[in-house]
Amino acid sequence: MAEMDPTKPWYETNLDVFLNHWFSNYADARASLEHHGGFLLPYQKHFFVCQSDVIAALGLDPDDPDWEKIGYDCVRPQDKDAFARLRGKREGIVRGASENNQ
Repeated sequence: MAEMDPTKPWYETNLDVFLNHWFSNYADARASLEHHGGFLLPYQKHFFVCQSDVIAALGLDPDDPDWEKIGYDCVRPQDKDAFARLRGKREGIVRGASENNQ
């Protein structure tokens, strides 16, 4: 498994095999999400819109109802509680992988 940075839970290097749409500003990323669908995620000072296979590769369920509750947007989620649950799940995956690599 690729090394994961716990400060960047929404991206890891093995995701480079997927075709993600990258943006330098939120407005363009949000427009892409609204027009094409997918999941909007942050990475450092950038944003990317990906499909469900990337969410699955991150160890999360793309059909989790919390995705719809947050509007498929991890940058400006519509439901803060749903986002906290998704982030908690992802952080647990990152922590578990980090512990397994030690």
